[in-house]
Amino acid sequence: MGILLDENTAVAVVGITGGRARADTARNLEYGTNIVCGVAPGRGGQVVAGVPVYDSCVLAAQQHQIDAVVAYLPPAAYVSAMRDVLALRPSWAHVVTEGIPVHDNVRILTEARAAGVRIVGPNTSGIITPGHAKVGFLAHAAWMISPGRVGILSRSGGFTHDLAYLVTQSGRGVSTAIPIGGDPVAGQSFADLLQLFEADDGTDATVIYGEAGPAVEAEVAERVRAGTIRKPVVALISGDFLDDFAAGTVFGHAGAFLDGPETRAAAKRAMLREAGVHVIDSPRQIAESLRRAGVSRAS
Repeated sequence: MGILLDENTAVAVVGITGGRARADTARNLEYGTNIVCGVAPGRGGQVVAGVPVYDSCVLAAQQHQIDAVVAYLPPAAYVSAMRDVLALRPSWAHVVTEGIPVHDNVRILTEARAAGVRIVGPNTSGIITPGHAKVGFLAHAAWMISPGRVGILSRSGGFTHDLAYLVTQSGRGVSTAIPIGGDPVAGQSFADLLQLFEADDGTDATVIYGEAGPAVEAEVAERVRAGTIRKPVVALISGDFLDDFAAGTVFGHAGAFLDGPETRAAAKRAMLREAGVHVIDSPRQIAESLRRAGVSRAS
């Protein structure tokens, strides 16, 4: 089945009256997502795509069961809005917003951990369990991302589509795809979510895409080496050209920068390979790597 999201997950959309959120809500409802309500301070009583809107998450929870939240928030309102979200104690919250000040992000992630709420993001584009449900604005055409048994985790929202397409074209299909976010500090690491895939009966392997920058892959290597992650992991790490730039140069995402030898793409690949991860040098090698790892094509 996949992780975090399915057709039974009751989702609230915070910031639902904004243009991006309105469009995504309509598309995601059409896909089958169980969006039960929206939240927008001062807009309570409105209806968006058939979904009732409330002034706060606390008020929404008086009328609806809410399992998860997807949040579209202006950076200036992030802290206050997310504290309203955390008061619900949802299972998880997905934060689309980019440009959140690092200190605000760290503050909310710390409070979320204390509350037992899993934050995915910020600065990410969605979650999809193909054929069941999706949030955010990931594309969902069946030729690009079909249901299957390979999980996808990516530092890049856009590149998630490329990975999904290649896994789909390999005949294996995707259980759940999650871009973890491009900011320096992400609410969920690759290792956090790999552990969920490890426990999922509907996932046989996971493909991860990382970039030069903070060594978030180190914990993946540790867990694979320790045997707490046993299912095959295929890893693609980009960013070799950053070696020609000074430390601190940012590439694309705020979280992609060089700060020391362990942050270089080549060092990450070596570390993962030594731990037993199936490291590839090109997206074109995904299908063959999954085959060598013993991951069968969908029947």
